[in-house]
Amino acid sequence: MMGKIKNLMKLRKFSLLCLFLSIPSSFIGSILNITFLSITGVSLLIIFILISLIFWRCPHCKKALPIRFNIDEDIDDNYSCPYCNGKF
Repeated sequence: MMGKIKNLMKLRKFSLLCLFLSIPSSFIGSILNITFLSITGVSLLIIFILISLIFWRCPHCKKALPIRFNIDEDIDDNYSCPYCNGKF
């Protein structure tokens, strides 16, 4: 179970990295009219959404967790499920 939780948190960090890279990439691509950066930004945003919808679930109750990023709860590896209050 512990390995599953570590993998879940690694996926969450990867998806957040995709989100944070997609915003400046698509912004710079649209300002400078660089198609490659715009496509990369949109692709990273889609990756973030897909990973969050498919894998971001509570390992205890299996309900989908909120996609919204909360800096107080998502930075460290100590997350609490809002439905079952299970900590992981």
